[in-house]
Amino acid sequence: MNAELPLAQGWMNAARTPFDAEALFNPRGIAVIGASANLSRIGGQPIRALLDAGYAGHIHPVNPKYTEIAGLRCHRQVADIEGPCDLAIIAIPAALVPESITACGRAGIRFAIVLSGGFREAGEAGKTIEARLLAAAREAGVRVIGPNCQGLISTSSRVFAVFGAISHETRMQPGAISMVFQSGGFGFAIMTLCDALGIRFRHCVSIGNEADITTPELVAALALDTGTRAIFLYLEGVRDGRALIAAAHGALAAGKPVIVWKGGKTEAGNRAAASHTANMTGQYDLYRAAFRQAGMIEARSVDEIADLFTVLSSGRPIAGGNMAALAISGGAGVVFADAAIAHGARLPAFTDQTLEKLRAVLPAFASTANPVDITADIFNDISRFTAALEIVLADPNIDQLAILLASLPGKLALEAANAIATAQEQSAKPIVLAWSARRARATEAYERLETALIPILPSPERVGAAAATLARHADAARFALPNLVRASEHGAARAIHRGRRTLNEIDAKRLLGRFGIPVTNDAIFAAAGDSADCENLSYPVVAKIVSADIPHKSDVGGVITNLPSLEALRRGIGEMMAAVQRNAPAAHIDGVLVSEMVTDGTEAIVGVVNDAVFGPTVALGLGGIFTEILRDITYRVAPFTIEVAHAMIIELRAHKLLTDGARGIAPRDTEALANTLVRVSEMAWRLRDSLVELDINPLFIRPAGKGVIAADCLITLNGEMAPP
Repeated sequence: MNAELPLAQGWMNAARTPFDAEALFNPRGIAVIGASANLSRIGGQPIRALLDAGYAGHIHPVNPKYTEIAGLRCHRQVADIEGPCDLAIIAIPAALVPESITACGRAGIRFAIVLSGGFREAGEAGKTIEARLLAAAREAGVRVIGPNCQGLISTSSRVFAVFGAISHETRMQPGAISMVFQSGGFGFAIMTLCDALGIRFRHCVSIGNEADITTPELVAALALDTGTRAIFLYLEGVRDGRALIAAAHGALAAGKPVIVWKGGKTEAGNRAAASHTANMTGQYDLYRAAFRQAGMIEARSVDEIADLFTVLSSGRPIAGGNMAALAISGGAGVVFADAAIAHGARLPAFTDQTLEKLRAVLPAFASTANPVDITADIFNDISRFTAALEIVLADPNIDQLAILLASLPGKLALEAANAIATAQEQSAKPIVLAWSARRARATEAYERLETALIPILPSPERVGAAAATLARHADAARFALPNLVRASEHGAARAIHRGRRTLNEIDAKRLLGRFGIPVTNDAIFAAAGDSADCENLSYPVVAKIVSADIPHKSDVGGVITNLPSLEALRRGIGEMMAAVQRNAPAAHIDGVLVSEMVTDGTEAIVGVVNDAVFGPTVALGLGGIFTEILRDITYRVAPFTIEVAHAMIIELRAHKLLTDGARGIAPRDTEALANTLVRVSEMAWRLRDSLVELDINPLFIRPAGKGVIAADCLITLNGEMAPP
């Protein structure tokens, strides 16, 4: 095993090669298997919805009970369908679905949406039926959405292959945002709410049990869809977290933001773990790490999602996180700035040239700093507003502009709207507007802005939050794309939790050393009276029991620190052995490890959990008392680059203690820490078939230029790996 070997390139092909989704979202014909003449039943609602929506393809009801439904010829069986048919909507009892999938394959139908329930969610019998469904789909060459889903809407092709309340919302018009959600009712409720706000959607899919087509696969397909500009996910969980990262990375490369709402955040990971890292790590921690690593935007409320969609509706890409604001109220500018900065945006200073131009056109009592306050002078001379707008947009330090118009009404609002629309036509930089005038008092202004695709939100803080979130995403995209280390093999979940065994500290440190991770200078003693090499140690020293049966040595009295001499060492070892015998009489003792104490280091903990969803994931936190009390800890999916390691360090709430130092404490060697994080990530990836968990605790971070050193390590492997 050579830690110096370069990692292979290409982030695991965790998701399948993106499938051609054209026939799914724009089918030439649709079969409704289990069609009902009662259009209020599940088998009838898709027929009514397709007809009401104006679907232009052929609709083929299939049910041997009828010859005609809603004026459409009804077929006895799928084989009777004539003409091209690419999609089947299936609404029949679960036990009959596998046979129906087989029939679809024989008829050349490439996709099926299984609305029926009674599969995995219904217990063991349902699991068996779902396994039969998947086997039939594989053999027939049919890709399946569901089962147990609410269906699919593609507004661009007028495909409303759904049931429930959403089947009545057939007047929805096409847009550029696509959605995938693991709760049909919740996802379509978001769609309905946002549509009422004027936000338009393209493809919306209720994914159900994901027996075949998965959320990551759909994200990968939507990343290639030319009509999709942004992707939203409602996600409760995925089976293959690395597939999700790979798919989101593809969307990032295509310039399409992925917004995700994670459901089930408070569900703690159930871990029978020996390490601090695994005990402190919840499943949501790892999802958040994956979202960051793939450049995804995490949303936390319906209002936040709607605001993000509104800002995205302009279709203009955001180049970066530098924002400016132009306000007619100083208070609005302050509120905007607070929200924008809180959400990670920057409000940089204008160039000297910009400031000079602003001073030339604005009254002396206006503020020319960022955010600009032109005051109520807009009521006296709209031309000053127009000039300031053009000047700020032209500043090279600015990537995005917010305009804060309060509730400006009437003719003045129309003049401002014309100025904003004209400026937007002449600039590639996005403009977003905070404006709360009643529509009846500014109808023409609203129409002018909407025609120009200027996003409008009702308050400065909502503009600041949404625009800043997307600006932060632009920064993340520039960072994430070149720094997503790629691994050549598939295998998200590799840890085997049966037959696990914990290495003693001696073997654990040997394994660290093989990956270039610095460890303490140790001496090993077989018994308390063995004094060999004691004279060569530099005092003070620490003595620790060596036993694979004792993962937490201090809990049983197995650690004595700050031993100042050989005599004290011998006496301390005797006392320690007696304490261990009392507290852990069944433990097998391999000996005693004596290590020179590190007196100039700040304690950190670096750990690895080999997660069932994301595979090996690295954690970094401050050690000592901070570990359990403050839980100041951050994560990344392994393997990763040095830039990502530095980002982990900066994410710690206490990072300034490391980077800047504090009263009498010199800055720490964060470069050595970052290099060690990278080496741990490489180690975790290479040992992914065997590694269950790892804890380097403490890892001492010494003053800048002096490196780091692992003072203790716990490694748990599955039973199949040979000793290091």
